[in-house]
Amino acid sequence: CRRWLNGMKEDGKKRTSIEESLMSEKASTSTSDDNLLLGVTEKEKGVVAKPIEIPVRYRNQIFPFTFEVLSYLSILLVVIDALGLSPLCGVTTVVEQMLRPAFGNVSAPARACALVIVVLPTLTVMVLATRFLIYCCLHYTGYLYEEIGKKPSLSTKAFMVFIAVLNKIPHSSFALQALIPTVRLPAVKETVQKYLRTVKPILSEEEYKEMCELAEDFQKNLGSELQRKLWQKWLVSKNYITDWWKEVVYMRYRDSLIKSNVGCSDICFRPTTTVQAARAAHVTLLRLRYCQEFIEEQTMAPITLGGIPMCSQQYIDFHQSLRAPALKSDVMIRLPPTQHIAVYCKGGWYKVPVYDGSRMINSAELERALQSIIDNPSEPSPGERYLSALTCGQREVWAKMRAEKFAEGINRTSLDAIESGTDIIFLDDEDRFFDENDPTLLEREYKRALTGDGWALWMDKPCVYFFSKNGRFTSNAEHSVVDALIHVHIREYTKYHEAYSPSYGPDGHCLGNVRFVPTPEKLKWNIDQETQENINESYAYAKNITDDFDNAFILHTDYGKDFIKKAKVSPDAYIQMALQTAYYRDQGRFDLTYEPAVMRLWREGRTETIRSCSEESCAFVKGMQNEQETAKSRWELLKTACARHQEMTRDAMSGHGCDRHLFGLVVLSRYLEKSSPFLDKVFSMNYALSTSQVPQHQTKEFSGKMNKERDLFWPAGGFASPDGSRYGVCYSIGATGDLFSCQIASWHSIEGTSASRFRDTLLKVFREMREMVEEATKN
Repeated sequence: CRRWLNGMKEDGKKRTSIEESLMSEKASTSTSDDNLLLGVTEKEKGVVAKPIEIPVRYRNQIFPFTFEVLSYLSILLVVIDALGLSPLCGVTTVVEQMLRPAFGNVSAPARACALVIVVLPTLTVMVLATRFLIYCCLHYTGYLYEEIGKKPSLSTKAFMVFIAVLNKIPHSSFALQALIPTVRLPAVKETVQKYLRTVKPILSEEEYKEMCELAEDFQKNLGSELQRKLWQKWLVSKNYITDWWKEVVYMRYRDSLIKSNVGCSDICFRPTTTVQAARAAHVTLLRLRYCQEFIEEQTMAPITLGGIPMCSQQYIDFHQSLRAPALKSDVMIRLPPTQHIAVYCKGGWYKVPVYDGSRMINSAELERALQSIIDNPSEPSPGERYLSALTCGQREVWAKMRAEKFAEGINRTSLDAIESGTDIIFLDDEDRFFDENDPTLLEREYKRALTGDGWALWMDKPCVYFFSKNGRFTSNAEHSVVDALIHVHIREYTKYHEAYSPSYGPDGHCLGNVRFVPTPEKLKWNIDQETQENINESYAYAKNITDDFDNAFILHTDYGKDFIKKAKVSPDAYIQMALQTAYYRDQGRFDLTYEPAVMRLWREGRTETIRSCSEESCAFVKGMQNEQETAKSRWELLKTACARHQEMTRDAMSGHGCDRHLFGLVVLSRYLEKSSPFLDKVFSMNYALSTSQVPQHQTKEFSGKMNKERDLFWPAGGFASPDGSRYGVCYSIGATGDLFSCQIASWHSIEGTSASRFRDTLLKVFREMREMVEEATKN
């Protein structure tokens, strides 16, 4: 982000005007450029139903009403009009008088036509007014600030009654999407004050005084001008920051996507099947069925936060998307529907159909096709084995090769088969295992998912799956198009159906009748010397990143959120305080800490930053270091620090955070070529510790059962430590209340860091915090 911002001054010379850039938003999810979407055949474009069928779309547009209800209301209005009781009688009579000459002064047809003219606008106004009322009510965020254990305010009670009534009305997956409110634009003064409070524990007294002076000057001068321009952006956008965030943070990132993509491991305790082809077939088709049910047919309930609807735009963006490389800024493409998956096995690429006509094949049928590839692999073409390394290297190299070497002929056809596939499947040659007492096994699994050993990945797609020889399932996802929670919800769907639906027989093979076995098509390539050299270059570059990758894993089973709640603090805040303590012990200082807050209560929201390192958290860490502090005093410091963390979380979720607003202001300052020492100082500071919680079981239909099953705990996702960070920590808290996990990442090349050392320190902190809470609460 900072590298791009530093280069914006030169880019700004090429712009026309700030007003033009404000009024035109990049179409990041769709394009018809044939140079970007290579060779999808007309046959493939027309075989699958449209993602959102027209009847469902119409029902969504009139929610909370239905066509049936509107029909009954129309009849009711006609009946009460005939009885002379309608409040619209006067208007209807006036319209009737105007129409009578057209009907030869005959009353009945004129009255009927008048009723149509009056009733239809009345119903339209009724629908629009009700939807606007819902839209306005959803702006309320006071419920986030209610204290647990105390009676909620009257306004929150009224809001929750409204939400309960709303959820009683049957609706489709996207029925509420158009009613999600627009995020507010904070005032400059509010943002600056919150920012200054977050950096006070990081800076020295002199540095903080200088920052305050720069902030005051910014508020009085440039800040107001930038804010006016940002208001223009707010007026013409569904979300004033999301498109810029996606463009700057993701699309213009030129380094390897190994550093920005996210990866997932398999479930820990419950075995599925050890048959590679069976697991691959069943999981792949479950993912496709999820997209069918949630996105195309819209038969699943919307994702909510305690019943409060959340924006579902990212599910649409996830479906059939591709990040196409370009020299300066990548482009996100919405792919047309296709009926195949791409499979990599033993050095070769294959195109495998997943439909028999209009019918999606079953798992047993796809298993047969995948097994035929495993048993009888074709000889790879020269250069094919490490072809995917092109997507793992620098983006400029891949963009150049894609445009020059894969734009025509068999290379174009074969590349299109991979890029347009609904999923990309890697059938690995290694076994992978889980052992609660051997964390190195999951560390290897995460490293495979995140780095692909420098080549066994396809970095441009959000749905890339890996299956070990013994059936372990991991994945990698391009991160720009969606946040991690969307992948979590898909994983929950997969996990639920594997656990509770008949999936595999006693022999480990998929259940189902085999009526049709698709024939895999071996993809062909023409790799010339220049292309091979670039493959080698990309592989060497990505392999260096892989070798530099340092990770460690914790499966913490000593206690979980049930014990943490006894300490009367939030489980998320508790773990954040443990991370602050471990980081201080590991590095000997306090640093900026990043934790994302979900912003999907707002239209097209992504994330906002929770700056977890606060004055209160620093006081707690110092208390843990001070041997003179008692357990009770430390506990009080913990509760104060966690309360402050919860306050920052609520602010972020309700649109009162500071980071995204500051980001919008700095983007505008670069476009306008306006120098701001304050903004330069803000964005010169890195988040040395990047963290993220991946929650368990968020899907309404499945969470009830899965929350009771400890065996279904999933250690969730992981990510490489971002640029500028010394550590990256992804953690997940088990729903059963007795365990949680942490995936820790760093780089060997960063002096003074060690993922394993940080893991050991963090485990010690978890033990000390438990002893402290037990001692403080035993009386």
